[in-house]
Amino acid sequence: MSSVDNSRAWALLVIAVPFLAVGGFGFLRTSRFVLHAEAAHGVVVSSSTRGDGQYMTFIGYPEVITFSDSSGNAHTTTLYNGQPSNRQPGTTVKLLYWRNNPVGTARYGDAKQLWGMSGGLLFIGALWLFGMFRSWNRGN
Repeated sequence: MSSVDNSRAWALLVIAVPFLAVGGFGFLRTSRFVLHAEAAHGVVVSSSTRGDGQYMTFIGYPEVITFSDSSGNAHTTTLYNGQPSNRQPGTTVKLLYWRNNPVGTARYGDAKQLWGMSGGLLFIGALWLFGMFRSWNRGN
């Protein structure tokens, strides 16, 4: 293997590791949340197509949702989307939350929003890792 192929392989590894680490951490964190979370159905109260108005610290597009926990207590929370939601007020959504802090831990319960970011990062890291192995084995 030439030194060019070797240095290219190491460069690809250096790129792959952060993607795999962040994606893996996100995957484990989401797994822990899902395993211990309670499920509820919430109702959209309001949805905004305008961002939170803070350009430098953009959080997302707010959506106010009310839901009842497993004890029957009503809660209202604001969840943020990365893009404007097309949900109209009155739409039912699935939520997951931790029993000890329903409002602070509430998240959407659909797979795309739970697993999308960590799955995407793991996939990109795997592609870079695949490129590293291809580069390493090119000379063999």
